Amino acid sequence: GPLTEGLELTNLSQGKKGRIKDILRAQGSTLEKVERAEPGELVALTKLDEPVIGDTLAANESIPKLRLVEFPKPVFARTLLPASQADEEKMSTALKELVETKATLSVYRDDVTKEMILWGMGETHLTVFAERLKNRYGVTVKMERPLIPYKETIQKVAEGNYKHKKQTGGRGQYGEVYLRVEPLPRGKGFEFVDEIKGGVIPAQFMPGVEKGVLEAMEKGAFGYPVTDVRVAAYFGSSHPVDSSELAFKIAAARAFQIAAQKASPVLLEPVMRLTVWTPSEFTGDIMSSLNGKRAKILGMQPEGGRDRIEAEAPLAEVQNYALELKSLTQGRATFQMEMIGYQPVTSEKLAEELLKREKRGEG
Repeated sequence: GPLTEGLELTNLSQGKKGRIKDILRAQGSTLEKVERAEPGELVALTKLDEPVIGDTLAANESIPKLRLVEFPKPVFARTLLPASQADEEKMSTALKELVETKATLSVYRDDVTKEMILWGMGETHLTVFAERLKNRYGVTVKMERPLIPYKETIQKVAEGNYKHKKQTGGRGQYGEVYLRVEPLPRGKGFEFVDEIKGGVIPAQFMPGVEKGVLEAMEKGAFGYPVTDVRVAAYFGSSHPVDSSELAFKIAAARAFQIAAQKASPVLLEPVMRLTVWTPSEFTGDIMSSLNGKRAKILGMQPEGGRDRIEAEAPLAEVQNYALELKSLTQGRATFQMEMIGYQPVTSEKLAEELLKREKRGEG
C-alpha cells in the first residue's frame, strides 16, 4: 500500500519501530516533500532510527524480510591522509557516517601499517567519496597507495641467549634468558612456552620474558611484525637483588632477536584471490597479464556468455588491478578480489626488490 506521513514502520532486520516524519521525492538534484508515496515510487524517509543498507521496513510485522541485495565487493584501495590536525579529529566520525550508507565502500585501520584504508570500486569512486567528505563534513584528505602489510616468520628451529647486566652504583639490573624458537603452521600466530625448571628464572619475572619477546616480534629482520612462531624459555639466571621484570624483558627481547636471526627469517607477503569475468576476446591477454604478476591460475570456464578466470596473486602485484583491467579490456571486464592469507617470499633477490619497491612507493 501507500506510504503516508506519521505511518509507523517496523525495521524487520533490527526489530526497531519508528514513524515517518517526512516523505521526500527526488526532483533532479533537489528533494520535494510529498504527503504520500504509491507502490513503485522511489522516495526518501526521515526520522527513522538508523536503518542501514539491506534493512526491510514494513507496516505489517508478519511480512517476510526481503532477501539482501548482493553488492560487488570493493576492489580498489587507497590510504586516507588527513590534510591537518583538525581534519584528523573530524575524519573518523565522517567516515563512519558515510561508509555505513555505502555497500560498495569499506574502511579500516590496518593492524600492520597503521594506515586508514578506504576500499571502493575504483579510482573515480574514491575520488567522489573524498569530495563528499570535504563538501559535507569539511574534511580534506589526500589519497595515496597503501603500504603492503608484509609480515615475516622463521623457517627452522634455533636458540638464542642474552645476559642483561648493568651496574650503576646502587641497585643494578640483571637478567639472563635462553630461548628456543620454532616455526608454526601459517596463520597460527604466536605461542609462548614456559619450560623453566628449578626456578632459575623466578616465576614473577616470566611475564617480563614474554613481554620482551612480544616487543621484539613487532619488528623482525626485515622490519615487519613476526608471526607464526613458538617461543620457549628453557633456561636463564637471576640475581637476588638486581633482577627485575624490566631486566628480564630486555634480556628476552635481545635473546629473541639473536635466535630469530639464526632461524632463517623469511618475508611473508599477503595473497589475494581474484575472480575475473570477461568477454572471451580478452581472456588470453588477461591470462598473460596475470602470469606476469606471479599469479597462480586456478582455472577458466565459460559462465553466462563470458569467461570466468580464477587466480591467486600477491597483493603487491595486483594493488592497482582495477585500473589495469579497465585499460586491458576497455572497461568490459569485472572482477572481485579478497585476501586469503600470507605466503613466504622464498627468493632473497625478490624479497629485496619488493622491499625496495615499497620504500620507493611504487604500486
